[in-house]
Parts: sequence; C-alpha cells; structure tokens
Amino acid sequence: MVCRFKNDMPTQHVQWVEVETSSLTGSGKPVIRRMLRNNAIEAWETMQKSGGWKRCQLRW
Repeated sequence: MVCRFKNDMPTQHVQWVEVETSSLTGSGKPVIRRMLRNNAIEAWETMQKSGGWKRCQLRW
C-alpha cells in the first residue's frame, strides 16, 4: 500500500489534508479522503510507530 498526504484547500478556520491510499502495484482505484491537519499528523505518526510504514520518494 502507498499512502500520500497532501495539503488541501485551507479555510479561514481549519487546515485540511488530502489522504490518498492505493495499491503499490497500481491496481484498483485509489481511496481519497480529507482529514483535518492535526488528525492527519496523528495518523501518520501512528502508522510509523506500527513499523509497517516509512517515508519514501514519490514514484507514482
């Protein structure tokens, strides 16, 4: 799995992050959702602590 976090259009009161998750092989449609920035940071930190996720260069 590949997960991409990208800043989305901020509003006057909150900052949003677009989170796209897809298969590393590119099969199937990616799942795209929006999260509050603080929630996205917490999700990423949790993913890294689980040991299965690491930061890499964008290839897709």
